[in-house]
Amino acid sequence: MDEPRRPTKVMAWIKRRSIFLGVVMFPTLIAAGYYGLIASPQYLSQAEFVVRGQASQTPGMLAGLLSPSGGGGSEDTYAVQDYVTSRDAAHLLIQTQDLKDVYDTPNADIIARFPNFYSGKTFEHFFSYYKKHVKAELDTTTGLSTLQVRTFNARDSQRIAKALLTAAEQLVNEMNARQRQNMISASLREREAAIARLKAVNNKIDSYRNQTVMIDPQRQSQPLLKDIAGLETMRMTTRVQLEQLRKSTPNSPLIPVLTRRMSALDLEISQSSKKVAGDDNNSFIPKISGYEDLIFQRQLIEREVSTADAALDAARIQADRQQLYLDEVTQPDLPDYAAYPRSIANIAIVFATMLSIYLMGALIIAGAREHKSV
Repeated sequence: MDEPRRPTKVMAWIKRRSIFLGVVMFPTLIAAGYYGLIASPQYLSQAEFVVRGQASQTPGMLAGLLSPSGGGGSEDTYAVQDYVTSRDAAHLLIQTQDLKDVYDTPNADIIARFPNFYSGKTFEHFFSYYKKHVKAELDTTTGLSTLQVRTFNARDSQRIAKALLTAAEQLVNEMNARQRQNMISASLREREAAIARLKAVNNKIDSYRNQTVMIDPQRQSQPLLKDIAGLETMRMTTRVQLEQLRKSTPNSPLIPVLTRRMSALDLEISQSSKKVAGDDNNSFIPKISGYEDLIFQRQLIEREVSTADAALDAARIQADRQQLYLDEVTQPDLPDYAAYPRSIANIAIVFATMLSIYLMGALIIAGAREHKSV
């Protein structure tokens, strides 16, 4: 009874061995052949940078512990990181550094280059390829961002990394300009509005002067007031003389003269007083009141202009204090040897993956057979 079963077991062992060779070893041998004989070396250039600014400095230990990033990094740092791996950066490098030619080179193998036989040639396909070869990561502990650029030539990797840092610095400068403009624009608009109001009041004052034919009604009324005061003094002197004559010499011929002088002075004082405080529009009082009201308005607006000037200066100082800076902690290096592909690790990953698939399939088949036998 054992003789017929032995060939069956041998056939099953050969079948399992064939499946193992086909599922596990064959893909592993293909991977070993590619990474060992075909895969092109890829060079990694690395640089470290940090985005600094007085506004984003660590305010204290408690604030650092409570901050979302754990005390390292800021929104501006994340913005710079996102930019170097963005479509805009890829477009810029294509235009200024011939980035597509860097990856479409005879030095690259047919699988690792772009374009290759299994991908498209559109910009979206290139951008997906770009994000695999250009990376920016933030260390939240130290606050340092690490830029990594991988190409098929050491000098190309260094050149592209330098170009990305230059573009990132330009982005920071643009962010500074926008931030400065946003901080100053409100104060500048308020100052311009105050100056416009001041010009409007000055125009009203000019129109009022043309209407009244007076430069300064209050100042121009001073001579008339002095004349009235002089007439009042003369009238008082004349009245005193007249009273003395009436008491000492009632029949003096000077009494009628002084009486007529008194009447003339009274008439002159009355007419002059009407010019200053009369009811008609020709008197000085309404002209002085209207002029003083306009002058008071101008003084208030001049204070507003002074306040707006001070606020604008303060906004400029604050904007200067909040300037951002991109500090290159380490320059993009020129790699001495190829960091990719990691042949042994990749071959091991292929072997482990296919072995896992093989073992899972074997367990599933064994379980199915056991269930069928039951």
